[in-house]
Amino acid sequence: MTVAEAVDLGRNALRVIDQSEREIDSNIYFLLSSLLNKSTPELKLNQKLELNPEQIKKYNNWLERRLTFEPAQYITGETEFWSLPIMVGSGVLVPRQDTESLIAEMNKHFPKKEDPFLFLDMCCGSGCIGISLLDSFPNSRVVFSDKYSTPIKYTTKNLKRLNFESRAKIIASDMFKSLDDYEKFDAIVSNPPYIPSDELKSLSMQITLFEPIEALQAGDSGLIFHEVFASEARRFLKPNAPIFLEIGYNQAKEVIELFRSAGWHDPKVLLDLAGKPRVLFVRNN
Repeated sequence: MTVAEAVDLGRNALRVIDQSEREIDSNIYFLLSSLLNKSTPELKLNQKLELNPEQIKKYNNWLERRLTFEPAQYITGETEFWSLPIMVGSGVLVPRQDTESLIAEMNKHFPKKEDPFLFLDMCCGSGCIGISLLDSFPNSRVVFSDKYSTPIKYTTKNLKRLNFESRAKIIASDMFKSLDDYEKFDAIVSNPPYIPSDELKSLSMQITLFEPIEALQAGDSGLIFHEVFASEARRFLKPNAPIFLEIGYNQAKEVIELFRSAGWHDPKVLLDLAGKPRVLFVRNN
């Protein structure tokens, strides 16, 4: 079987569950790239490359798993975030490109990359946000915090794989409850749950069947975790230090009002790469 034949096989199989040709091809080339250890552009230029029998067997198995709506990233065990390989699996949210907006804004806000910053990655999941900060700021330290054991396991594995363990600390904590004795941070960054309960049913089958509901659901308002940040984050920040929080594209007005009501000065919502409201930014002043 050649790459071209594998692509045709995948297209015919995945039309059952994927809604667009673009989505189908994205999944197919993601799987083939992992299987053959080649980039998508390389595969598109080498359509006659042959898969060996073991690779064909694995590819067929992966297509069967994808047909159950299992995320392609869970199938391969890995995804890319901020150009870094991040291990993922059941129990952690698959990192989305939207979330890279947090890293982009942090890089803009802190131009002195060599400074010894201390950051907090709250609700860390796979650890992708904090790990990207360790990569961007080579003298920084990051505290990773999550309530659940599976995200802590994946964060630990990703830190070890990318050799960032020496600059990281992991704390099991339900939001700020176990951080009382920690030093103050130069910034807090987080992609907390923000999906209102009544919107969960509109999410894709891939998400509702496989990804952890606790990483998505945020009560009726979708803002119960942002409320915690608004009420508690200030005492964990250095003077004038910022918070960067991911939000839903339609939550800007509510989030700004939430932080204003809690006494924060001049909260702003920043746009993602697609031009949609995505990041709440506010300073401790």
